[in-house]
Amino acid sequence: MTVDADFCLRFLREVRDVAFATVDEDGLPAVRVIDVMMVEGGRLYFVAARGKAFYGQVMRTRYVAIVGQSPDYRTCRLRGPVEHPDDPAEQRRLVDRVFELNPSMEELYPGDSRYVLEAFYLERGQGEFFDLGCRPLFRAPFALGGGPVAREGFAVSDACTGCGACFAACPQGCIAPRPDGRALIEQQACLHCGRCREVCPSDAIASR
Repeated sequence: MTVDADFCLRFLREVRDVAFATVDEDGLPAVRVIDVMMVEGGRLYFVAARGKAFYGQVMRTRYVAIVGQSPDYRTCRLRGPVEHPDDPAEQRRLVDRVFELNPSMEELYPGDSRYVLEAFYLERGQGEFFDLGCRPLFRAPFALGGGPVAREGFAVSDACTGCGACFAACPQGCIAPRPDGRALIEQQACLHCGRCREVCPSDAIASR
């Protein structure tokens, strides 16, 4: 399975109802479920009504964090800057396109009431696909829009003595010896729990 930005955008569109996190006017986290309305041209689109607190938060910070999960415990998260077309004609075109692809929206916003909605999109950001439904688990970071891929988890330094303490401690069994005896973490199967770092007697494991 090839996991890249296009795969993850399609995944989030298929999940559709995903959690969008923002920051409110008091600097506190706020989250709600929002529909991923369409994915086109490497962009993820959503809409918000101008009267919603969510709309105000997105317009103020121009940044969101998104996560969606399928019934079989596959998740995808994405965070990045939000784009908001200023041109009224483009906004109208995008809202019409959203309703074309999501006809059930007509029940919520019949007729011209749809134009209280405005369209936003992400075309840059960082994210990760995470599959807890397989063994070993599988994770794959990605970048949307050609930016750098975020590095998370842990890495083993040259201070490793090959004692093997982390081999037994890893709950996923994703640490094994290299040919020279030093530990190697299989990043795609790592939980990022940090247990290996806690048991290492040589302080040879650190955040990436």
